[in-house]
Amino acid sequence: MNRNRLIQLFLLLLLTLVAVQAAPTAAAPPQQTNLLTNPGFEAPYDSDGSANGWVRWDRVSSADKFDDCTNPYHKSPSWGMATDFVHSGSASQFVGNNWDTWAAGVWQTVSVVPGTTYEFTFYGRGYGSMNASDPSYTGLNMQMRAGIDPNGSGLWNDGDVVWSAMGSPHDRWDLFSVQATATGDKMTVFVAADWGVAGVNQCYKFLNTYFDDASLVEVAPPPTNTPVPLPTSPPPPPATSTPIPTATAVPTETPIPTETPIPPSPTPTGAAICLNAFADDNGNGIHDAAEGYMAGVTFTIAGNGQVVSQVISPGSADPVCVEGIPAGSYQIAQVVPARLEMTTAANTSLNVVEGKEYGVEFGSRLRPADGEAVAANPEPAVETAVPAPPPTPAEEGGMSALAISGLAVMALAVILLGALIFLVLKKG
Repeated sequence: MNRNRLIQLFLLLLLTLVAVQAAPTAAAPPQQTNLLTNPGFEAPYDSDGSANGWVRWDRVSSADKFDDCTNPYHKSPSWGMATDFVHSGSASQFVGNNWDTWAAGVWQTVSVVPGTTYEFTFYGRGYGSMNASDPSYTGLNMQMRAGIDPNGSGLWNDGDVVWSAMGSPHDRWDLFSVQATATGDKMTVFVAADWGVAGVNQCYKFLNTYFDDASLVEVAPPPTNTPVPLPTSPPPPPATSTPIPTATAVPTETPIPTETPIPPSPTPTGAAICLNAFADDNGNGIHDAAEGYMAGVTFTIAGNGQVVSQVISPGSADPVCVEGIPAGSYQIAQVVPARLEMTTAANTSLNVVEGKEYGVEFGSRLRPADGEAVAANPEPAVETAVPAPPPTPAEEGGMSALAISGLAVMALAVILLGALIFLVLKKG
């Protein structure tokens, strides 16, 4: 190969490298804008224990019922910054109490576009126990959930608040999510937990919750106005003047009084769902004739992304019934105390028809002691996987992979240019 041919090859390779480096790269999709202030519940915290940008709320305190903890009551908890349990960043919002049950959280109101649909999410974690060294007792129900008030009133008990399904994330971080369409230019979001559950002894020494990594983003823009099409049929003919006939007088008669009809009794609306828990002693998932009933099992009825009702099994043959359920599709789930294990599915779906009554039973039994045999193939509860948090972007000032590749290409181009100059000089 002669020297001129070699120089041409070097020039071609150099131009190729420069063209590759100058080629535009695919733009990353834009990230949705989080509308919340301090969504990570980072410092500083206000004097009342709420994170900057958030406002604390709690249910009005009721009389102390510690001697009868199966009757729900609510005392004001404590708010503060937590650094021991953090989902990301350096802090999380703590809300908790000792011994007395409570219902509380924090809220924030932001500006939004009317008619736009938004999604509110946060990560929550809970701990309930008698001893700080013990794991959280999974038989306790903390009723954690997310809420959106589409009119931005800032009131947790506003009837317009849309709530997510409830959960009890013991010793783990779970994601809570709810969507709503803004009815005005303001929207309020709530993080919430409620340890006061009827029929369950929830008076434990530690009743703590932690909230972190909240987000409020747009998921659907407001609908566009479609013009109404004009009619295509021809207009009606003009009206003609018709003489009005003269009215003929009719002799009047004295009206005969009639009895006022009694309105019928209103027909009850909705359907009824009757729930119970049976003691599945042999673990076969069937309620056999010799098997009795379980008390303390929590049932949750949910539909359209909201909790409709939550009741506790009585431990007798008489089920607990929830009436006035509108027609539609519902999900029914059971939560058993720690001393029990499920022998049927953890949840089921039910299509409800107006005016009908439905009966649903779930099975559970006492957990076998070490060494005891376990019934064959009990149907396991379904556990929802918690999505991993999004990757943290590179810190400002760091060098990305694209920048490194660009430097490598420029370095190679310099080497090739030096070789080309060397050959030209040598030829001269």
